[in-house]
Amino acid sequence: MENVNMKALFERGEFLESVPGNSYQEIYKYICGHICMPTGVEAAELEKFLVDREQILSTAIGNGIAIPHPRCPIVKNSSESKIVVVYLREPVDMKAPDVRKVFAMFVLLSDSSLFHVKVLSNLASLFKNETFQKRIKTLPSKAEFLDMIEGIFPELSV
Repeated sequence: MENVNMKALFERGEFLESVPGNSYQEIYKYICGHICMPTGVEAAELEKFLVDREQILSTAIGNGIAIPHPRCPIVKNSSESKIVVVYLREPVDMKAPDVRKVFAMFVLLSDSSLFHVKVLSNLASLFKNETFQKRIKTLPSKAEFLDMIEGIFPELSV
């Protein structure tokens, strides 16, 4: 695992539950209207970045999970990098490789391309973990989620 404090990213990020929307466009609009925007970023701007990225290639990775993110870093200050966890009210088809509908999103907002790639690598390892795959389906609260990742990968929490 790369040395990235994943727990801190999840702690900084919001957890949105029962998010409405029948398309990624509707969902991204809702998300951007309900999270704390990084300094200098407007909600409409982030929404456009997420939609534009999704139109290039789906951010759905399989097992009901997607990792929406802008193509380029938009966060100016590393202390504002975060991962927003989003549980959808109804799963949505996002053209995942395994054809499963997405029920959980992990919106990555970062300050550099290198950091972004390291976080994606850590997320990939987390998402492959069998315990994680079972527990994420229960839509854990923020506290439960943080305990879960700390238990599965203590090295992600330092």
